[in-house]
Amino acid sequence: MEKADDKLWKNLVILCVFVGVVAVTAEVDWAATQEVEIGFRIAWLYGVLLTLGIILPIAFIYLAGNKIRERGESEKTWFIIALVLYAVASGIPPIFYIVLEQAPGFLLFLQLGLFGLVPAFILQPKSLKTRYSILIILFAAVLIPLAILVNSVIGDKFMYYLSFWGLFCTFFYLLIAIGWKFGGGTRRQSWNIFIAGTLIQYSTLEDFLYFLLNGQPLPGTWPWMKDFVINLEALFGHIPTDFDLLIFCLIITAIAVFVLFDAHGYIWDRHIKKK
Repeated sequence: MEKADDKLWKNLVILCVFVGVVAVTAEVDWAATQEVEIGFRIAWLYGVLLTLGIILPIAFIYLAGNKIRERGESEKTWFIIALVLYAVASGIPPIFYIVLEQAPGFLLFLQLGLFGLVPAFILQPKSLKTRYSILIILFAAVLIPLAILVNSVIGDKFMYYLSFWGLFCTFFYLLIAIGWKFGGGTRRQSWNIFIAGTLIQYSTLEDFLYFLLNGQPLPGTWPWMKDFVINLEALFGHIPTDFDLLIFCLIITAIAVFVLFDAHGYIWDRHIKKK
């Protein structure tokens, strides 16, 4: 069993990594929405963020301990079920954005929960070389094309946010969580890592860093947040202010930390499962 102190420092490292990734995406967003030199945008998107897309999953193999876990008899079945649920969850955004012409709102969290089943149940190859190969193939086949797509649709606001936030960032954290599972992480830990990372990414922390890291004052009000995946104008009943957004950010980030540090697992194991 992993010692509590080891779990604590590893989770703290992961939390710092996720905040750092959010800071990088804030700079990518800044480069995409401001009139800056194309080299600046390329440097942040490809030179930093995309590079982290392969470095971090490999690093998480070792952070998880780079150990082989015994494979349960039903894991293949559950992995197939996870892939089916992933496909079902992938249909949520098109239905809402194209058919219903509205954001999915809090169904986003259901979608992320289903997505997280893939790294939770993916089968861990015994060979380290095979694990590396799978991560590199996924990176080359999915993350690189998505990064190219993000850069190509910057002039189209809807397509940019859909490709960057909806596709690239989601798969970015999936790859990290898969790296953790490949390093011997448990199913629950792998799910936790994916959920925590995406929640921090969607917490609006990035929106604050967008202004703060580039020496800009906060806008005071955020009228464009009605187009956020969760309509924050409808949630608050008015155009969100800096304070409103801060409250939302703190709540979602607190939930992400709760999940990352497996507080729900502790409650389940110690207080519910025992009954």
